[in-house]
Amino acid sequence: MIIQPSIRGNVFTNAHPKGCQQLIQSYIDEVSKLSAFEGPKNVLIIGGSSGYGLASRIALAFKGGANTLNISFESGPKGKRTGTAGWWNNIYFQQAAKRLDTLHKDFVGDAFSQAFKDDVMDYIQTHFGKIDLIIYSLAAGARKHPTEDVLVRSAIKTLGEPAIGKTINVAKESIEDLVVEGATEEEVQNTVFVMGGEDWEQWVLQLASKALLEYSVKTISYTYIGGPTTARLYREGTLGKAKEDLEATALRLDNFLKSEYEGEALISSSKAVVTKASVFIPQMPIYVSCLFDVMMASGHHESIIEHKHRLFSSMVYGTERRVDEEGRIRLDHLEMDDVIQQKTAKLMASIDEKHLFEMKGTQQFLKEFYQIHGFNHPGIDYDESVDLEALELLQPK
Repeated sequence: MIIQPSIRGNVFTNAHPKGCQQLIQSYIDEVSKLSAFEGPKNVLIIGGSSGYGLASRIALAFKGGANTLNISFESGPKGKRTGTAGWWNNIYFQQAAKRLDTLHKDFVGDAFSQAFKDDVMDYIQTHFGKIDLIIYSLAAGARKHPTEDVLVRSAIKTLGEPAIGKTINVAKESIEDLVVEGATEEEVQNTVFVMGGEDWEQWVLQLASKALLEYSVKTISYTYIGGPTTARLYREGTLGKAKEDLEATALRLDNFLKSEYEGEALISSSKAVVTKASVFIPQMPIYVSCLFDVMMASGHHESIIEHKHRLFSSMVYGTERRVDEEGRIRLDHLEMDDVIQQKTAKLMASIDEKHLFEMKGTQQFLKEFYQIHGFNHPGIDYDESVDLEALELLQPK
């Protein structure tokens, strides 16, 4: 099968396995140049097949010497379907991790499901013993209702009046208006149910009930705060309500873990990075492109691997933790620097479509957006046929 990018409404409907392999290898090559650190022994990552979760897994496995267990909801190849990028990321992570003297396991399924939770915890009890770090990095758009046969969906909407933002049409490389409607109260509640902290809390408390948490255990989840240019459509919208719930959950979990294990629950505010959801948050693609341009020019740009390596080596297990008045780790302090924010806002206000796509920041945004799906990697012949069945045999059993 010849696999070329297939994009519908800014969604990649396919992924290139060899590009995913190269992405994983590039992450590992990058982290290999960074310092080793003493961290956790056994890590459970809920949502570790892409984005922040994958970067965390690679940093902890290859520089922290940790065993890792990843949970992700992915689809393998079937017929003309290539499988998701996360599916191949898991396979190639496992292939690369064979060189390590540590244990790495993937569970593919619905992290919200109680039956799935039970299977994972049985495996932990048998093969890991106890967990000393839980990372909750789940990016899900829907969650099944616990008592009704209904799939509850989140909604990226404003609170109150509708708003018009901008996004980048990736396939056409053009700027488009994106109208965001005001959310109903039900949509707000649904978004909190799907993307808030309830499931994170369930994981931690159930692990505790089965005596699977190590003394001084830590758990961490990732939030995003952002600047004033994205505030109304992100932090002050339905997504912001979900993040507020996530942060409130962290406070409850922190009290519990301190009392029972002398552990802690943490929220880390991450920097803006390129994710599959980036183009669906109004203003975010324009903001990230301009931010990248400003931060690259100032010498403060960080890759997602550098970012997560710094989180664990310096802030979670190191001595350079930065927290705000809410107790959140501010790993995003470079992005949120006043000068960086002012320059980014000025660039966003002045840039036209032609010059936006000429900027290094936008070129970096587009490159990374393609690469996280396995495309636009150097050295790969995308006109060459790919034997998906042969590659599928690489999956660990």
